[in-house]
Amino acid sequence: MTLRPARSLALLLAAGLALTACAEADEGPSPAPETDAAPSTAAEDVALPEVDGEFGDAPAFGFDDTEPPEGLQVEVLSEGDGEQVEEGAVVVAHYAGIVWGEQETFDDSYSRGEPSMFSLNSVVQGWTQGIPGHPVGSRLLLSIPNDLGYGPQGGNPNAGIGAEDTIVFVVDVVDAFGRGATGEADAAEVTPAADLPVEIAGGLGEPASVTVPEDAAEPQELDSIVIAEGSGEAVATGQSVAIGYATTAWDGTAAGSSWPLEGTGGDGPYAGFVGSGSIVDALVEVPVGSRVLVLTPASEQGPAYAHVVDVLAAR
Repeated sequence: MTLRPARSLALLLAAGLALTACAEADEGPSPAPETDAAPSTAAEDVALPEVDGEFGDAPAFGFDDTEPPEGLQVEVLSEGDGEQVEEGAVVVAHYAGIVWGEQETFDDSYSRGEPSMFSLNSVVQGWTQGIPGHPVGSRLLLSIPNDLGYGPQGGNPNAGIGAEDTIVFVVDVVDAFGRGATGEADAAEVTPAADLPVEIAGGLGEPASVTVPEDAAEPQELDSIVIAEGSGEAVATGQSVAIGYATTAWDGTAAGSSWPLEGTGGDGPYAGFVGSGSIVDALVEVPVGSRVLVLTPASEQGPAYAHVVDVLAAR
């Protein structure tokens, strides 16, 4: 299914993270417009479906004849002992989704044999609001009303979801990368700072920023320069990749960062498929944990950019 564009999509596009209009993030539930509604922890008197199965196993849902509850409801089926998931994080999770009262799921990752990786800025609002604040390793049950799911799109006919449907998910949170996530502090230096065409501030294992000198030659084609090589597996075409990044337009008109820099909160990591037209296409054969400088040329969509990128994960 297609994901909702990230909340920071305008910034990401302006910053050149999307190299073409077809860039997408990983599998997961699809779009809903933004809202300020807060999630509710499911109260004892709120009737939610029964769920059988342990963390990591495909769940079985059981519904009675009750109507779905109002608002977003979150029940912790089992609590993990990892770090709490931050707002805007990239999350690795197994999931299964079902329309309230139905017998068959409309989508799940368990049947594919691998959890999915996605940004919480790029999924239905029920996930964006309901997953943060819970520890990695948790199994969550989410009851998502239509306005925080597929309703504003008129439903999702291909998945059998109507515009008024409440959707229910079991989500197993396998891993998460927050705004402070970086590459390896002990990555092996490949390109010294003096040999880079731009200036990068911030040591390995720390958030970084990038500055374009006034006399720097503008890139004419997509280029990537490995600054330091991590110890993880090399990124391959077809994988989903999570990155931390900071980016600056060559003409100084725009800048952005996943990291909290200069008093800003940061946009959170970015996740995308290698081969779908986003900046992660430039990371093929680069090991996870690396820091890379990616240069993108000017186009009809905007100016040239310099990006410092830390490869957080690939799967």
